[in-house]
Amino acid sequence: MGDFHGPSESELLYEAHEQRDIELSEAETKAVADKLASFSRLFGEKVSARYKIEVQFGKARSTWKPFHGAMSLYLSGTKLNGGGDEKLYMCPRDECSGIILPIERFVQETADHKAVARVPCPKCQLMWDENSLVGELFFNLTAKNWAEAIHKMFVRLDHNADIYLKYHRDDIRYQAALEMAKHAGGEVIAKARTTRGLHIYPLKNIIKDTGAGAQLYDRFLAFINA
Repeated sequence: MGDFHGPSESELLYEAHEQRDIELSEAETKAVADKLASFSRLFGEKVSARYKIEVQFGKARSTWKPFHGAMSLYLSGTKLNGGGDEKLYMCPRDECSGIILPIERFVQETADHKAVARVPCPKCQLMWDENSLVGELFFNLTAKNWAEAIHKMFVRLDHNADIYLKYHRDDIRYQAALEMAKHAGGEVIAKARTTRGLHIYPLKNIIKDTGAGAQLYDRFLAFINA
């Protein structure tokens, strides 16, 4: 299945997100802490996240001014016998926070005899035209609000995700990664360019940091600003 951005649906979701308070309540914050604590007790150091939140930042990343970026979600390849990551999509229904993995699709015939592939949302159980699914969320946020958006999505994914950050070619993180790669040869340089200064905050480290008393939002903000 291709990457269906759904421009009109994406715009609606963007506007809805901009209008919505994305700060977690005290109860939600406690739920996050309890969930991470249970992960720590259950898995110890053997933690493999089910999901991946990937954020690609645009130009002019700042510690205080808003900057553009896109957020995408994936099912981790480690859950698919070592295969590649699978793209996830947001349910188009405003009242639903379901995440759709479109591996099970049903072809239906419309009134004008056209074949349309539809996929079910596991939460609301409604069927959606796969072309209407939104795979990316686009924002223009401050670093603090980016941390809140990542925090909110982390909760939406049942506190079970690694965080991946990628940077624009003009960003200092990308330039630093490229400069370090220059001393290691062509293949490493090519990889540095492809990964765009990739930085990863794995679930194992999130559990460790919050277990030591750190607040999850504060850790995400520090990760963005590092």
